Amino acid sequence: MADVGKHFLKDVRTMQEEMDLLFDHFYRMKQFPILASRRLWRPPTDVLETENEVIITMEVAGMTQEDFSIALNENLLTISGNRKFHPGNDKAFFRNMEINSGEFERNFQLPESIDPEGVSATYRQGFLVIRIGKRVDKKSKPKEIKVE
Repeated sequence: MADVGKHFLKDVRTMQEEMDLLFDHFYRMKQFPILASRRLWRPPTDVLETENEVIITMEVAGMTQEDFSIALNENLLTISGNRKFHPGNDKAFFRNMEINSGEFERNFQLPESIDPEGVSATYRQGFLVIRIGKRVDKKSKPKEIKVE
């Protein structure tokens, strides 16, 4: 039964990504100035959970540490930033433009077991890596209970 849940969540995630691409296509169209007024892009992101921590890796080359804003509110992690547009030569024009620029915001629901005091973030070689430790709850030893 757990496999069904994994496949369902994977299908939902795939559908979400396809809808994002669809809306991104509309945002890029010149005929829809209302939609294009505040176009956000979505940097590719991996979320890895281990026994001791959650590791979020975001691919965001061309930025500096000051370009990011990271906030943790209860179990919701919000990462936002602004990658500045780097225009080409004034006498040249783009034949193809796939590198996103401008504002972005990503939100991640984290497990209940995270430790808000155990958060660190580094930015190196185009990758933002956020590590969030988990609380270490002392597990109780199994106890046999006698019925009287």
